[in-house]
Amino acid sequence: MLRCEVIVEGRERLKGRLNLIDEPVSFLGMVNPQKGTLTIKDREIDVKGGILAFPYMVGSTVAPYVIYSMKKNRTAPLAIVVKKVDALLASGCALADIPLLKAEESVFEALKAQNGKEIAVDAAKGVISYEP
Repeated sequence: MLRCEVIVEGRERLKGRLNLIDEPVSFLGMVNPQKGTLTIKDREIDVKGGILAFPYMVGSTVAPYVIYSMKKNRTAPLAIVVKKVDALLASGCALADIPLLKAEESVFEALKAQNGKEIAVDAAKGVISYEP
């Protein structure tokens, strides 16, 4: 069980495949809100209905709109976990009603071993759990 700080609260128990990206994410250009994909180094990753984790967000002020568009298009992740919270990311998650958790470095590192596997997020308490 891993503990995180809740930035945008959500439902108590969400389950989904962890998509951990070990580099900053820009919602402008890297994310396709129509398809629910994130492109990293010519590799397209489906983030729809999963748990998306990345260190921090970079990019422009359009990020909240892209995040909201993903929710509206039903292509959004169930929750987002980051090491560093950005006001634009938090705003986008709040507008789109997507839980946002802030993970300490040790928690983020522990999650790397779970990449691609199903994890559970309690977005009300800030707890992440998974089968060993």
